[in-house]
Amino acid sequence: MLFELGGKRKRVIQVIYVCLAGLMFIALVGFGIGGATGGGGIFDALGIGGSNTSSDPQYDQQIGNAEQALQADPKDEKALLKLARYNFLEGQTSVQTDAQGRGTLTDETLTSYRAATDAWERYLATHPKKPDDNVAGLMLNIYSSTAGTDPSTLERDVTGAFKAAQIVADARPSLGSYVDLATWAYLAGDDKTGAKAEQQALSEAPDSSTKKQVQTQITQAKQQRALVVKALKQNAPDQSQLQDPLGGLGSSGALPSTGSTP
Repeated sequence: MLFELGGKRKRVIQVIYVCLAGLMFIALVGFGIGGATGGGGIFDALGIGGSNTSSDPQYDQQIGNAEQALQADPKDEKALLKLARYNFLEGQTSVQTDAQGRGTLTDETLTSYRAATDAWERYLATHPKKPDDNVAGLMLNIYSSTAGTDPSTLERDVTGAFKAAQIVADARPSLGSYVDLATWAYLAGDDKTGAKAEQQALSEAPDSSTKKQVQTQITQAKQQRALVVKALKQNAPDQSQLQDPLGGLGSSGALPSTGSTP
């Protein structure tokens, strides 16, 4: 695993992942991606501020029904979407909040969220003609809240967020969806898509202050991408010593390369 590296190398990479996790979490906050998910932003999507802390039997039933349908047809798109949606909702119920309304993702939440993204990725693998942008918005919230918390799933989370952001932006073009697409495209290393979405976001910005906010966030995404790639290249152990020096971050030992497409 990446964090098993020793000395300065380990500390440098840990700091980078903490910074990246912070950027990924705030990426959806400033420009209201919640409008694309039918909610009130990432905090609503994570259940922060809510009072429900126990699992809802209705979610369990819906999840069970979807799993039963998938036993008959593993490529049932409706069942896969239902499984993704209700695992997301079930995950929300176990988010813990403190007196200030700050949320913490519990092990139960993360388990439900991973089940949700597993179902979502199986759904995308069926190559739907028009991917469901509502569920894509929910998955974008999941990927953004979990990305950077575990180096072994970083590539999956960044790529998943990029794909979800693309679906949302295509279906619901807006300032917020373009900012999110640009942010995740740059983090995933797709500069072409990032640059296009950045220009679209700037054209949607109503005033100079908003344009400045857009450029600040997107610039941070560019910087974080460059920082992580540089750190992975410079601080990874000698490839002749380890078969998988980056502990499963991808077959190439890094995040998706520049120019990749979702």
